[in-house]
Amino acid sequence: MKTFRKILLLVLALLVAGGVGGYFYARQKFEPGVNQLAVTQLPATCAFEWKADTTARPTVAHAQQLVPITVPGCPRTCYLQFDTGAPYTLLYEHPLAALREQYPATRRTLTLRADSVRDFRFALGQGQVQARKLPVLRYGARQLPADSTQPFIIGTLGADVLEGRVLIVDYARRRFTLCERVADSLASRTDFVPLAFTSRRVLLSATLQGEPRQLLFDSGSSAFALLTSQSRWQELSKPAAAVAVRPVNSWGKTLTSYTAPSAMKLGFGPAALPLHTVSYIEGMSWWQSALMRFSGMEGMLGNQPFAEHTVVMDVPGKRFGVVRQ
Repeated sequence: MKTFRKILLLVLALLVAGGVGGYFYARQKFEPGVNQLAVTQLPATCAFEWKADTTARPTVAHAQQLVPITVPGCPRTCYLQFDTGAPYTLLYEHPLAALREQYPATRRTLTLRADSVRDFRFALGQGQVQARKLPVLRYGARQLPADSTQPFIIGTLGADVLEGRVLIVDYARRRFTLCERVADSLASRTDFVPLAFTSRRVLLSATLQGEPRQLLFDSGSSAFALLTSQSRWQELSKPAAAVAVRPVNSWGKTLTSYTAPSAMKLGFGPAALPLHTVSYIEGMSWWQSALMRFSGMEGMLGNQPFAEHTVVMDVPGKRFGVVRQ
């Protein structure tokens, strides 16, 4: 009996040690590296664009939120997909090669060194961004579009641009403003909820089904209102409602999304915004699911609920707000 107890205690100890070790390993993997961006000359305001997903049926008009930037040596406007779900900014290898070929003056700035670009500068509205070192992902379009008015995407603008700053997004007018503080006149017209910027993720506390929920605001999930687990999706969707099933491209990997109508509302203090739809995705890796669990979030909130509103992400003030109309 004593031997059995010793074996049982040893097994339990190993399980606990493995769980603790796994937890800290996942936390370490979840933590982003040192912020590489230096942002000056704020406030910076620009008009963002929506990129449609024409491969979806029906077409998704607001699949990606694109912000225009100006790159030294390049006469055309380039674009970065704004993605608060990405903790750091990165560039795409194939579009950079196309720019170097078309505009030789960019070769010095856009030359890769060990899968990264060093001392990369770009203008965001009136603001100036200096990146010491940005990773480059083997991704993106290999050729510039023949129509110069079509957005040419060269990378992702991540949540690192928000660190210590305020972002105001007017979805109805497509205005993107990065600044250092919230004006008192705007704050007085805004309903705020708590915001945490843990590991450079925008985690906000909204109410759903009358209960507080911690949600990750992911502007990269533009095509969705709320991405959540399958079990929560079943709770939030309308009974017997038609479900839209479509493939979703996630960094070159095809996943499957399931979207259903929802009658639920998101609460931001006194403000209540209709959710309209709720979705879940099949095909996520074990690692992606583990990261979601370790982040403490209960779902990813996209841009859709705010389509006719203005939102304020006040990172220094630790608050997320919806401007009253």
